[in-house]
Amino acid sequence: MKVGIFGGTFDPPHIAHSIIAERVLEEFGLDQIVWVPAFDPPHKSLHQLSSFTHRVAMVDAAVSNHSSFQVSEIESTLDCPTYTIRMLRALRKQFSHAKRYLILGGDSLNHFHTWMEPEAIMEHVELIVYPRAGHLIEEMDLPPYLSDQIHYIQAPMMSLSGEHVRTCLIEEKSIRYLVLESVRDYIVHHQIYH
Repeated sequence: MKVGIFGGTFDPPHIAHSIIAERVLEEFGLDQIVWVPAFDPPHKSLHQLSSFTHRVAMVDAAVSNHSSFQVSEIESTLDCPTYTIRMLRALRKQFSHAKRYLILGGDSLNHFHTWMEPEAIMEHVELIVYPRAGHLIEEMDLPPYLSDQIHYIQAPMMSLSGEHVRTCLIEEKSIRYLVLESVRDYIVHHQIYH
């Protein structure tokens, strides 16, 4: 079994997330992609984020009609802050017999060496890296522990971000086509970001 682990704040999950997940699933022949909303990410203040409950519910809305996508709330059970290595150690128990891949953007790869225990992360997963606007992957100087454990995906380079979606909502602009309709319905119903 091959499992992709797709972490993020998902505030909100937008169409670029869905496109990347689908491309990774198809191109690497994965059986499943586990979306893992961050509970207490070390790089963001909780005051900046929507509640974990809302973010999980929005990801649920985004993936509910996809048989190969699932949502994990594993980070809510971990010590804070919720570093990636802690999440991967916890997920290892659930997917002990699966080959695991961590899905991340080229921007995250740029500062991967600053993450907590980056070499230990690579004992749990291989990386699948997708392009992000403004981050040229081929120019990166990678440490030896990453050299043969990275796979690159040819995916559309999208500059869409959660911040852009939130700004549109605050400015009362349409987010149609920026998020899936199920996510949009949830946001509107619960008046998130207003």
